[in-house]
Order: sequence, then C-alpha cells, then structure tokens
Amino acid sequence: MGKEKEKFCQLYKELAELIGDKETVKLWENYQGLTISFPKKLYSNDYVRSYINENIGKKTIKEIAKEVELSERRVRQIMNENKRN
Repeated sequence: MGKEKEKFCQLYKELAELIGDKETVKLWENYQGLTISFPKKLYSNDYVRSYINENIGKKTIKEIAKEVELSERRVRQIMNENKRN
C-alpha cells in the first residue's frame, strides 16, 4: 500500500507518513466524516498524580513538570495534595 500514499489527500498523506498506510486506512474507515479534535491534555489526572508520586526524589520538579506538561507550581501543588491524602 506504499504507493497508494500518493492517492491520499494531503491530510491522509501526512497521517500515513506518521503512522503508516494501513493504520491511516483504519482510522479513515472508523472515523470518516467525523470532526475530531485532540485535547492538549494527554494524560489523565490519576496517571499524573501517580507519576509524580513515583518520581519524587528520582527527578527534579522541572523534569517532572516538563514530562507531564504542567507548570512546576502545579506539580508542587499536586505533591502537597498527595501528601495530605
């Protein structure tokens, strides 16, 4: 299906480059006609809390904040909330 990439419209060409032809067709088959937006927030609150707990003392607050895409201030707030619970 590699040569079929040339048949794709621009958006699907870009997707095919990122995830592959077969996966692009799967996405199209399942979601054609829908408008999809991807939230900026990737991780769930529960995951972020557990990630912060697991990495306290292993990584700096700055590193943790960057990895979970939060501010250092918010990471500190979550650390304090976790300590209370």
